[in-house]
Amino acid sequence: MPDKRKRLDPFSGPSEERIVYTRTEDNLDLRGALIRAAGDQGKPRLLILWVHTRQQNFAEKEYIEIGRRVVRPGCAFLSVDTRGHDFGSWFRGEQRPVLHGSAWELFTDCIFDLDAWVEWARSAGYTSIFLVGYGFGGAKVVHYQAQQQRPEVVALGLASSGAAVRDKFTDEGRELARRMVAEGRGRDLMPWGTGGDTYDSTVSAEWYMARAEMNREVYGDGRTPPAIARVRVPIFAWYGTREERPMREVSTFLERLRRDAIATPAFDGKMVPGLGYFYQGHEDKIVAVLNAALARLGLGQPA
Repeated sequence: MPDKRKRLDPFSGPSEERIVYTRTEDNLDLRGALIRAAGDQGKPRLLILWVHTRQQNFAEKEYIEIGRRVVRPGCAFLSVDTRGHDFGSWFRGEQRPVLHGSAWELFTDCIFDLDAWVEWARSAGYTSIFLVGYGFGGAKVVHYQAQQQRPEVVALGLASSGAAVRDKFTDEGRELARRMVAEGRGRDLMPWGTGGDTYDSTVSAEWYMARAEMNREVYGDGRTPPAIARVRVPIFAWYGTREERPMREVSTFLERLRRDAIATPAFDGKMVPGLGYFYQGHEDKIVAVLNAALARLGLGQPA
């Protein structure tokens, strides 16, 4: 009988794909999926470096499909893990396993993770990096570039990133996390519903405290400008029209990003019709956004 099962991983174009690895300064091994146009033997130049959101990882189906559809000669796509991938993840430490993942990572450690990937790209010959952060990854790429000012990063992309705009922490949550840490329960999880507005989730008390302490640096406090105010490369930000809801007023997010991005030479923000927070089944919409961004940067037209 013919096999009528639906293929869950359709190949959508002529690409070459491989798993790559990098090691952070604090000795964690991270994985990524590098996608290039098939037969592209030219010198590597442009890399779209895609950073996942919370509870996800580098190999999400929609990330890979976006990469397959956007690559062309001279432009590759790299979807990467940070230590905050999935809900929880054990890493091999020098002496013993170390627990990270979305619930246990410390936000400031994203500097180590993204530096490792930018260094990997530089050593592989990529001279221009379009650094894209999806969801919570958006806050990471803004914080990273504001701190490091890497010359290889020629633009930032903020993909459906509420975390790049505002926090969701409460005084009650901060007090609970502080008390848990003081009692030696910093790795214990906060009540469910803590740490996300896209789906029900939780985080450790240490995660909550570390992230809350970053509020002034990431979002500003009236005296200190937000991190995005120190980003000196073009910024492309987008949200889907189907993301709008009372606790996630994405139509106002673009206004705040545009207002605060005072050092960027160009800010391009858009609402993508018919797009929700999750991109599976809508990969072509994201490819169109990325191609438009690359064209505006003068980094090549889509093939």
